[in-house]
Amino acid sequence: MESKKSPLFIVGITRSGTTISHDMVMQACPDAVDLTSDDDFECRNFWQAFGLTIGSRRTGTLCECATEDDIDSVSKEAIQHYVSSRHAQGGIITKNPHLLNKISYVANVLPDAKFILIVRDIMGVVASEKVGFNDAYQGDEDTPPYVHYWPDTKLPCWSYVKCDDKQHQLTKPNFLLTVKAMIKRVIVNLKNKSLNEPGKVLPHQKLSEFFQSHPDKTRYYPGDGFHRIPESWITLNLNAINQLKALDNSRWMTIVYNDLVDDTKGVVNKMLTFAGYDAPELCSLPTQLNKSSADKWRKNLSIEEQNTVRETIKNNHEDFAKICNTVGANMLAD
Repeated sequence: MESKKSPLFIVGITRSGTTISHDMVMQACPDAVDLTSDDDFECRNFWQAFGLTIGSRRTGTLCECATEDDIDSVSKEAIQHYVSSRHAQGGIITKNPHLLNKISYVANVLPDAKFILIVRDIMGVVASEKVGFNDAYQGDEDTPPYVHYWPDTKLPCWSYVKCDDKQHQLTKPNFLLTVKAMIKRVIVNLKNKSLNEPGKVLPHQKLSEFFQSHPDKTRYYPGDGFHRIPESWITLNLNAINQLKALDNSRWMTIVYNDLVDDTKGVVNKMLTFAGYDAPELCSLPTQLNKSSADKWRKNLSIEEQNTVRETIKNNHEDFAKICNTVGANMLAD
């Protein structure tokens, strides 16, 4: 009988390539399953059902950290029981960028879990996040309009805050998008219940209320907080690396996103070999991914914004160097 494979968690900053990485390894391993159903995107409702908060416009505002000290025996046993019942012959492979500030929690709840950290160059991530944040502010991503807030907390992660009045929003939400989002939430909740999966959607805190207790304008984007985006790249990656280095070396590895783009089959094979997974459909993967977006950041970031990224690196040169040394590559595409 085939030995039970360890759950594999793919983590990385939003816009760093976790989705395509997950897609590629799942394509290579058709017998593997995700942690929950397709209806619970990135298993956000699942984790929130056990007391964690996941950053998402779909599930709530905050993305608070969780460490091994936050584990309670009841939740631990329930998570382990669910993971064991979900296990398939091909194993469990899942991804969620908002587990970056919860790695030590997951690692202790599931002591056999393995982790792959995807790291993309700082310019590419900053440019892509800027576009995504602007889209959310226009109400184009899971309406209504949202701003992003970078907290001054332990193991921080971006929070999504709903624009709820004319003072704090540029555009009025499109009615059809609003209805579509409401229907989507109802369907997801119903399907989660029908599949007997844990699920929890948290209420969003309104910006007019949120700003009262978080008045630092330099922490909001759009707004005065563009420099927080490159700052978050350094902080999130460094936090993740520090948590991973506290684990046994056999439980984690890093992958440079550009390497995945350049040598897709080779890197996916490397990831799965590390995790102890078979890859019966590896031959079906492309040799390379589409490289057309590699220099997109030059158009999406102004010269001033590019200089802000470089200045952030300069002011945090030791932390940036630690990240580059850990992944074995220069993470500044220039």
